[in-house]
Amino acid sequence: MSNLYEKVSISNFSIENIDISGIEEVIGLLPKNGVVDPNIAEKGLLYTLEGQNLCQEKIVQVDRWIGQLESLKNKAWSQAALLKAKEAGYKTVKDKEWFAQSDDDYIDSCNKLVLAKACKKWLENKAAYFLAWHYALKTFLRRDYSIETASAVGYNIGQANPEPFPSSTSNEPDSSDFGADDIEWGN
Repeated sequence: MSNLYEKVSISNFSIENIDISGIEEVIGLLPKNGVVDPNIAEKGLLYTLEGQNLCQEKIVQVDRWIGQLESLKNKAWSQAALLKAKEAGYKTVKDKEWFAQSDDDYIDSCNKLVLAKACKKWLENKAAYFLAWHYALKTFLRRDYSIETASAVGYNIGQANPEPFPSSTSNEPDSSDFGADDIEWGN
């Protein structure tokens, strides 16, 4: 049985050790030259969903990691301002703040936090990339299938009742018809 805690666990987690090979593999499976046919588009829909899933799983872990790093950053600043600054002989609040901001542990915590946020942004951008591809491929297929169902030429030859294009069953003029007889020429 799999539980959610295992999926979002950050024990033994490190930004440097995030495996992005699956994401790069999915990127490699998407069309590079813009040439898409229905088979490529249908496979691509599945690839893009897989790519989004891979990114989202990692974003959750990175988000938890960011929360932990923010806590460690605050702790490093507090220790520097309250303990180390006092030991260094700083007495005013402003001097303690400046000392804390230049403390090596605090700066290291800030750098780790910025790295984690940059990693999250990269993963979010890749998820958006997959989403854009998914939309483009889905739109392509929707258009392709609508052409297929509306055309007697090509894909649906030999079907029982192929209709070349959807047509009105009544003989009344369509309100969207903008024929020449509807235009007032100002005479």
